[in-house]
Amino acid sequence: MRFTREEYPRIAHEGVKLHRRTLVLDGRTYTVLGLRPANRERFAVNHFHGTWHVVSDRAGALLLAKLMWALSYERSPGTLVLIDRPFLDPNPFDAEKSPPIVLTAHKLTVFDAGTARELRRKLPLSAPSEGTVRYRAPGLAAAAEDPDGWLAARPPRPYHWKNHRYTRPTVDVRSGVLHVGGSADELREWAVRLTRTNPYVVMPHTSGGMDYDHLGDDYSLEVQVFADYRLRVSAARQARAQLEAEEPEIAAASPDEANPVLWDRSTRIHHRMRRDRVMARKRRAGRGQPAGRP
Repeated sequence: MRFTREEYPRIAHEGVKLHRRTLVLDGRTYTVLGLRPANRERFAVNHFHGTWHVVSDRAGALLLAKLMWALSYERSPGTLVLIDRPFLDPNPFDAEKSPPIVLTAHKLTVFDAGTARELRRKLPLSAPSEGTVRYRAPGLAAAAEDPDGWLAARPPRPYHWKNHRYTRPTVDVRSGVLHVGGSADELREWAVRLTRTNPYVVMPHTSGGMDYDHLGDDYSLEVQVFADYRLRVSAARQARAQLEAEEPEIAAASPDEANPVLWDRSTRIHHRMRRDRVMARKRRAGRGQPAGRP
């Protein structure tokens, strides 16, 4: 979905409707907020060069921003935001399955290995929703008007990522769940930084447009936004299916051996799909011209 800069504040002002469920995990009671079927945004997770990547399009980045901003104002202990199937795609590079994503606020919710393990066993959640929560993001629209100015006005952080005396953001995978947690200030800062991402400013080395932002001082998490995210996911899926059918021994090999082959196939399929789309648009445009006009 393409947004103009002028549309961002309006869209950021809108709340997000989430399903609410109550779960007992590792002896503690949690309120689990999850996306509703009406949500069209999709996400993928990839781990590369020691950094976890959450990948989506511009609509997904804005939804993630709203979830983080709203969570920063949450006051109910034991609240977590879950992004799980069907809102997860295989990653758009080698079509590896994406782990569920959990967002938490520090000092509000404990999410340790035992909690992650029990949550993973219950996924996908089959219990009916206990109701709908409208998660609002008050103030995000104003910040999205001038994100650089908002970030510049923030006071300096009272810690460095190497200083263990202070609470630091949490980005790690526990029992197959990607856990992203931060303080209220960090969640708001991440949200505003995500509103700046604009994949339609095409980077020279990336066809179709891509942008990204590192969240956190230690580069442990990057949100990567592609203008043609869904096309890339489709290309990666086709590449993996082809490799499994034509060279199953490579497809079943270790990621170090299989992934370079998958990346090459996926790139070639992606380029072909982009070319076919461009040609189809040109044909449609040609049919729409008045008779006699070149």
